[in-house]
Amino acid sequence: MRTVLSRRRRGERGAAALEFALVVIPLLMILGGIVNFGMAFSQKLALDNAVRQAARAAVVDTGTTPTTEATSSFNDSAIARQGEVVSISFSGRNTCEGSAFGDRITVVGTFKSKFIFPWMLPGVPRTMTWTSRGEFQCEYS
Repeated sequence: MRTVLSRRRRGERGAAALEFALVVIPLLMILGGIVNFGMAFSQKLALDNAVRQAARAAVVDTGTTPTTEATSSFNDSAIARQGEVVSISFSGRNTCEGSAFGDRITVVGTFKSKFIFPWMLPGVPRTMTWTSRGEFQCEYS
């Protein structure tokens, strides 16, 4: 009886290590995906806030240029540093001076974010391009 148990133990000796090796790779890929998506989503939120702040700065006279306001707002967020420089542009005018009541100022921002953990799978993009749009209405001229 004793020899049968000892043979069985010897036969299953590396089974737990093999199962761990097979399971750890997909688990690490899922964890990396969660971290990548979380960082990319945080960058999208930082871009949304920067574009909204630029549109507000264009409508309200803050003493700074709206593009500088948006760029500094975006670059001050620590989450936004993984990627390229943010691009802020205006469609039409960039201040409310000389405008009629109800005119709108539209700001568009784009940012190309890079993943922290690059995917080794073919066909999976290595970067994501985010675009955000902010719009405020002029209430004075």
